[in-house]
Amino acid sequence: MRYLFVLMFGLAFSPTALAQEKSPVFGLTKIHEFHLEISAQEWAQMQKVEGGFTIFGPKKIVVKPGEEAIERHMTAGFGLAFPWAKADLHAEGKVYKNVGVRYKGNGSYVSTDKMLKRNLKIEVDHYDDEQRFHNVKTITLNAGAVDASRTREALAYGVFRVAGVPAPRTAFAKITLTVPGKYDKELVGVYTFVEHVDKGFLKDHFKTTKGLLMKPERMRGIEYLGDDWAKYKDRYRPKHEPTRAESERVIAFARLVNKADDETFKKQIGEYLDLDAFLRFAAVNTLLPNTDCFFTTGHNYFIYLNPKTNKLVFMPWDLDISFAGFPAMGSVDQQVALVIQRPLGGRIKLVDRLFALPEVQEKYLKVVKEIAGLAFSRQRLLKELDAMQAALRQHLALEKEAMEARKDKRDAASEAFANWFAPAEMRSFIERRTAAVAKQLEPSDEKK
Repeated sequence: MRYLFVLMFGLAFSPTALAQEKSPVFGLTKIHEFHLEISAQEWAQMQKVEGGFTIFGPKKIVVKPGEEAIERHMTAGFGLAFPWAKADLHAEGKVYKNVGVRYKGNGSYVSTDKMLKRNLKIEVDHYDDEQRFHNVKTITLNAGAVDASRTREALAYGVFRVAGVPAPRTAFAKITLTVPGKYDKELVGVYTFVEHVDKGFLKDHFKTTKGLLMKPERMRGIEYLGDDWAKYKDRYRPKHEPTRAESERVIAFARLVNKADDETFKKQIGEYLDLDAFLRFAAVNTLLPNTDCFFTTGHNYFIYLNPKTNKLVFMPWDLDISFAGFPAMGSVDQQVALVIQRPLGGRIKLVDRLFALPEVQEKYLKVVKEIAGLAFSRQRLLKELDAMQAALRQHLALEKEAMEARKDKRDAASEAFANWFAPAEMRSFIERRTAAVAKQLEPSDEKK
């Protein structure tokens, strides 16, 4: 009993769990009011989203003769190109001049591309290196395109944090927009404000801004691509050019996972991978479940080479279709019953080799039990869900009125895409999933 109390006290009041509550920017029910002013010319430029995938691969971006090149952000997922625009951001009685703003996303953008309310990325320092909103340089705003509850993302990130996994903090933001001749303080809607994973994030969690941060794409598991780092860039997608030691370390890890004999793997894997952190990352993804991730689609995660330990740490991203919001990975009933004995998804060499080690299996199950008893407990999840729903209720009603007034609707293709997700109702799913997890964790003699 004493051990359980210490464990729960330590997790509930750890720096990771308390950081959100101490922040002037983030909080479970904190709702910012952001107003964007964009010139008609910049607004028109921002709408020139190009690219995307066809059956022949990514579309090419063509600059017409005499046309000025537009600064764009290219996505690695759907191959979309989002133009940057200049805007003024009004927040907390202050005006942040000439911030950079663009759309963002892959499937979440496609499902809203004909609507006013779309995912947004605001870089406060894009045109002014010294400009900050509090200490924040980047404001990531997710529209909740396929989550009517608007609670999935914030709730899921909270589970990761309380479980001891480095994960972004969240808040909400009500966005209004002025574009001369088009919109005048128009209510766009309520967004989830997600902390950006950058040097500030690394400093908060790892007490250093150094090391190698990567956001892999189209990489389910760990790929070994030979000894030439150039072959790794497109898959591992480092945020900066690594040092020789960093690139060699990542390659050596990939080689160990894919090429080493069993004895060498068992002996050395703990030297390369922060095993406790990885098991926590795996456990939360499985418990939620979050089925659009490293273990399934090879998408929506970060890997960080921590220079203090020289070990790799996995971190989550884009959790808006967690809690059974992704039907490609099974029906709601199937995701309710998803087994917890090992990480979700099919065969992955890293997972297969780790879980072939009895001591890893044993440790993983202890981690699952620990997280299920606190971070993923029914009581905690429903309490936070209730708090968010109460805070958002009036704002979502006003958003609905604004969208109906301007007849802001998806086209037929986007509507079909969005309706395909049809995520589970949150309260019902939480109650069913936590009950199913508890049943799986019962001692075998009690099940008889």
